Amino acid sequence: MKKMMITLIVICFILPGCFSNQTGNEPVNVNNKEKLVIENENNLTLDKVTAALKTEGIEMFIKELNNDWILNNVHANRFSVSRPTVKEVYKEYISVYIFNSETARREGLNDFNHQKEKYDMQIPNIYEYKNVLILYWHNETVDNSKNAKFNKQIEMAIQKI
Repeated sequence: MKKMMITLIVICFILPGCFSNQTGNEPVNVNNKEKLVIENENNLTLDKVTAALKTEGIEMFIKELNNDWILNNVHANRFSVSRPTVKEVYKEYISVYIFNSETARREGLNDFNHQKEKYDMQIPNIYEYKNVLILYWHNETVDNSKNAKFNKQIEMAIQKI
């Protein structure tokens, strides 16, 4: 009986140790759906993107929206780039989408292009880099979109990532 108890205790300590250093993809709960997150060292994170934008002098305020675009099953991280005192009509926004891969990002852009056909709307400036898609919702006309307030700063931030 003593040998059996000692054997059980040893097994309880050894088995967890055998599996503690295993690597691989782990399921992450995203919006109540199980998703497999594939980590790739070349992929960018939201923290890296927002840090690069802030380095270029873009002050960003988190904006929670329930009706933002969902592209290729990815929700946007939306930020207001206007001061909180600016009237809602004049505010500008940056939507940052972090995809699992560049391929998923391309599919997300295709999804956006397909969805926007349904609406008569302002077209945002679109920036793509690695697994990141940024939509800059500005107040300029389509013809003047290159002169939008934060256009150059966003381009510089992407180049420096």
